[in-house]
Amino acid sequence: MRLGIIGLGLITQSVHLPNILGPLRERFVVTRVCDLSPGLAATIGAELSVPHGTDAAEVIADPEVDAVVICTPGAHSSLARKALDAGKHVFAEKPYSYDPAIAERDAAFAREKGLVLQVGYMKMYEPAIAEARRRMEEIGPLRLVRMTVLHPSDEKQTDDLPIKRFADVPADALDAARTDNQTEVSAAVSDFAGIDPVLFRNVLHGSVCHQTAVLRALFPDAVTQAISAHQDAPGSVRGEPPKLQIVGRIENGPDWAISWNWLTHFPEYQEWVEIYGDRGSLRIDLPPPYKKSQLGVLTTTRSGAGNDVLVERWETTGPNAFARELDAFATSITTGAPVLSDAAGAGRDAALLRDLAALLGS
Repeated sequence: MRLGIIGLGLITQSVHLPNILGPLRERFVVTRVCDLSPGLAATIGAELSVPHGTDAAEVIADPEVDAVVICTPGAHSSLARKALDAGKHVFAEKPYSYDPAIAERDAAFAREKGLVLQVGYMKMYEPAIAEARRRMEEIGPLRLVRMTVLHPSDEKQTDDLPIKRFADVPADALDAARTDNQTEVSAAVSDFAGIDPVLFRNVLHGSVCHQTAVLRALFPDAVTQAISAHQDAPGSVRGEPPKLQIVGRIENGPDWAISWNWLTHFPEYQEWVEIYGDRGSLRIDLPPPYKKSQLGVLTTTRSGAGNDVLVERWETTGPNAFARELDAFATSITTGAPVLSDAAGAGRDAALLRDLAALLGS
């Protein structure tokens, strides 16, 4: 599968390229790259010995590109739609779109064109999540799903990564990208009063979207509703992201809760999911985003004979979740297999995140 990569920053350098050039080298070959930074595009292009530039349109139009990987900042629906129009399969990092209607529209368009459109929610491809789904009956009926995130600063998570960075993006290109992003956010929330656009864009669509995607992976056909949401410091009072405490319900299923906590100097990113039922619990410990060698671990606790408590730890080895999602992308293209993290699901997440933003704004 011949890939064109648009956007060569942190996620491309730290995760996708190492996987494409490593465990997935039998599935993909990179044939063109681009980035708004001329220096970065030239450096990565030279390393891969492929054509490079700063214009995404050149990647999309290249007949040597079968599929486009979009890793630019902000939402990706505009570039994705252009690639789909050109007959390219698309893997787009999150967020796909701030507007659920746009995500739904593009999902339908990709289906009509016979193209694969996949959104980068790597946590949905954690084997421990699929195993937890298989074991839910052991602990049911289910009562509560609780997700907890302890989020240190981005610098604390990535300072040790050998990321190439250049300060050569033209000012007018940066200004245009910022304006486009702000316009997309404003259009998505224009009918909702009180939404903080920075919180909506940076925190909810930048991070909390992973928890809503995990919820969707655990309960793929469920109708999910947000009930209440609280932040410790509305707006930008603290000069850093707030802590969010969110509660919701799944129709004909358990309640759910998300505790998302920005802790600037915390030693390491931590995230876990707990599923409680009448007969026991499941706990999924998920790896930090940039620990490429790690996979999630599942712990099952349930009642045994008499007063016995049975505890079982389940884990597996193999490629990380980032590699698994790209492998699934190739499989969907070559075999027509359903896409787990499709744009329609991203649209459901976008609707839930907009509801959360409105609750937090109120």
